[in-house]
Amino acid sequence: MLYIGFSNYSKKIHAKIFCKKFKHCAPIIINGDNVIIYQFVHMNKIAKIIIQKSDLKILKKHGWIFIKLSLNTENMIKKKHYLTCVQFTKDTCGIRNIKIQTPLALFKYLNQK
Repeated sequence: MLYIGFSNYSKKIHAKIFCKKFKHCAPIIINGDNVIIYQFVHMNKIAKIIIQKSDLKILKKHGWIFIKLSLNTENMIKKKHYLTCVQFTKDTCGIRNIKIQTPLALFKYLNQK
């Protein structure tokens, strides 16, 4: 099962300037009790964070919003050169829309589906 998490906080200066409501997004893969957040850190660095399922509730309390997608999660994370967390998340979901450049635009696109 694939979730996309959206946060209204980021330490990155570009996100604070260009992104309005949401500053960051990350794909979250859930297989049973295993929860893995793939966190975009910077170009060529994707951090794999393993958490508990109950930690998603804690993230929700801190402003994270999750969208559930029904996609096959096998071999989903690819090694490519991403410049932003949105590019990484779009590639993970298989979205090819070039107009989506901010986390808010991605959120609106996913909510339409």
